This record gives sequence, C-alpha cells and structure tokens, in this order.
Amino acid sequence: MTTVATKGDSLKHSARSTMEYYPEPKKKRTLEDFNTFCSLILAYEARQEELKRKSKSSNSEDSVSSSTDSAYSEIASSPASSRGDREERLLDDVDEEYDSDDEAWDVTTCYCSKPFAGRPMIECSECLTWIHLSCAKIRRSNVPDTFVCQKCKDAKHTIRRSNRVRTTHSKGRQGTEL
Repeated sequence: MTTVATKGDSLKHSARSTMEYYPEPKKKRTLEDFNTFCSLILAYEARQEELKRKSKSSNSEDSVSSSTDSAYSEIASSPASSRGDREERLLDDVDEEYDSDDEAWDVTTCYCSKPFAGRPMIECSECLTWIHLSCAKIRRSNVPDTFVCQKCKDAKHTIRRSNRVRTTHSKGRQGTEL
C-alpha cells in the first residue's frame, strides 16, 4: 500500500502495520482569498496575452519590438508608475505560482466538467469544491462571504435525521423491525 503525504497532512501507523491517512481540515476561504485568487488569474491572463502579442510582433519586426521592450521597461521603472510596479510584482508572483505548463490550469473541479481555464470560481464551504461563478449563477459584483453549492443544499434535505427504527403495522398491531 503506497501512501503519499503532502505538507500539512498527518500519517498514523495502526497496529496492523499499515498506514492510515488523515488529512488535516482545510482552511476556510474568505472573500479576501477569492479576490486575491481572481486578481492573480487576471494578471496571469494579461501576462499570457502580452507574451502572445510580443511573440507575434517579434516574428515580424525584431528591431521594433526591442525598442518597445526597452520603452516598456523604462515606463515600468519610473517612480510615477506605482500602479505599474504593483502590477509587475503581482505578475511576478503569478509566474512563480502558475507556470504555463501548470496542470491546475486544465484541472476540472466544477460540475459543468469544464476546466478552470482562467474563469472566476468560488469554493463551496461544505464540500470544498471549486465551482465557476457562472455555473453557480453568481455575479462578480455580488460574491457572498460563505457559499454552499446546490448539491450540498440538496443533500441536507435527503439526510435522515432520526435514528428511530421504522416498523410496519400488521392486523394484530404487532411491529416488525426492518
């Protein structure tokens, strides 16, 4: 039996010398986490489009693109562009966290079976599944602090709450347990 543990997980050995896996509970996501997530994704998308644009222009005019690159670096390094500096730092963080070969880009977690692909998502507070905002029918301007997906809402109504054993009544008023 092979068990893989990641950072933050705990493994315990039982008496039978097999390993049992107990994941630690996930941290509840906040609105700030979601906003950071969305800003990272938007910055990553902007960076990818910029790289595509640069590669197209470099194929046609190498000398012009080098002059625009130097002009861009001068603008980004000027003290008047504090917003640009902040965006550059954000883009650098995105590059460290998401590579173009990153598997998370194509991971499917939403019930629609479509991958993440840069679309904004929200995490269910109960099952911790990431769902596209469009699939959850939530506008970006109206993101709730806590979100419970429809599957978790429906599951609450199907759970049997009583532990009482059901009995059937026959002619003699005698009950039999199922």
